[in-house]
Amino acid sequence: MRLLNFRYLRKQRIALLILILTLTSSLFSITAYSFIGFYDGFTNYVGGDKNIVAIYSSVASTPFTGTIPLAAEDDISSLDGVLVTSPEIMIPCIVKDQSVFVRGVIPEDVSQLNPIIITQGTGLSLNDTSQAIVGDGAARKLNLGVGDDFVAFNAIRQKYVHLQVKGIFQSPDSALNDEVLVSLVVGQWIRDSGYNQVTLIRVKLDLNQTSIDQLYQTLSDQAGQTSPTPKPSPKSAAKEQLASLIPLTSSKIDLNRISIDESQDFMSSYLNEYGISKYALIVLSVVVFAFASGAAISAITLFVRQHAKDIGTIRSIGVSSKKIKADLTIKMAGWALIATALGTAISAAVILLFQRIGYLQVFSHTITFQIDPLIIVANFALLSVLVAVNMARVELRE
Repeated sequence: MRLLNFRYLRKQRIALLILILTLTSSLFSITAYSFIGFYDGFTNYVGGDKNIVAIYSSVASTPFTGTIPLAAEDDISSLDGVLVTSPEIMIPCIVKDQSVFVRGVIPEDVSQLNPIIITQGTGLSLNDTSQAIVGDGAARKLNLGVGDDFVAFNAIRQKYVHLQVKGIFQSPDSALNDEVLVSLVVGQWIRDSGYNQVTLIRVKLDLNQTSIDQLYQTLSDQAGQTSPTPKPSPKSAAKEQLASLIPLTSSKIDLNRISIDESQDFMSSYLNEYGISKYALIVLSVVVFAFASGAAISAITLFVRQHAKDIGTIRSIGVSSKKIKADLTIKMAGWALIATALGTAISAAVILLFQRIGYLQVFSHTITFQIDPLIIVANFALLSVLVAVNMARVELRE
């Protein structure tokens, strides 16, 4: 007898079991996608392209507190294969009782690394010392519009600055969308670290012409000089404008305090210090699934017991318990697949809703949601194992 085509299970009870499996799947998916969204958002903070590298302080405990000499940008900007250099300084600030990052930049340089689309007002200039442009996400969070005045308080030092919103911008798939951008000079003043220091220098490379090793060698050569001299970049008119705004002097580069990494490796190195990796976060999600699986285990056991009479009838005509268990396992695996699809859809809706109302944020940046095949496969595998283990241990009574 082919039990797969034999209807002995009640539709209402099947629907209830799928619902409970879907709830279990949703909890796992929401947890996993939130964790992975945090990880991906953190590691892609300075850009996810392979040809974007970061020069940063190797001795800082966080990616936002260290500083490096601005002179390092002069040393590498004239190299063949260096397409863009963007010195930036990041300051955790309090604006209107909300936490937000203010980033000091050279506008024409940062726009070559991240798309900056002005949707309201006008763009930022390097000589704007009392104005800022605000990312669309930050503008919604802070309830700011073009022409509004606000005060940004440095959360680390006792510094603050009065600013006016010059424009609102969008930067899709970029951390800038949740930040306030100011001129590099203003950012350095708020950070109170000196005009010759920045948080990091982002560099876009032509990998066919140069590499990270060549950048490091260039910095090493400059660090070896007893009296390093400033070498203004001929590639950037903005650098000449910057020199006219602030007194730039040469700084000794200490290679023991500087690292160069691909953009993703730059951020993940900080996470790795605390044992945080993408796979560790998935394992943590599996642990959450294990705690949430109690309801699913009870539902599977109850489902079998509810059909005890029907199963007993089938066994009375000679069908073995092993064959019935195999049939139930196959059917439940199919329902687990449906639950996985529904759970993924529900988790996407929940995360997007929480994003919209501003609940899913890390370091004042919104966690992004992207479908991850690894999470879907893990979700279905966990539900299938849960079904198989419970069907193996359940007793079928005549």
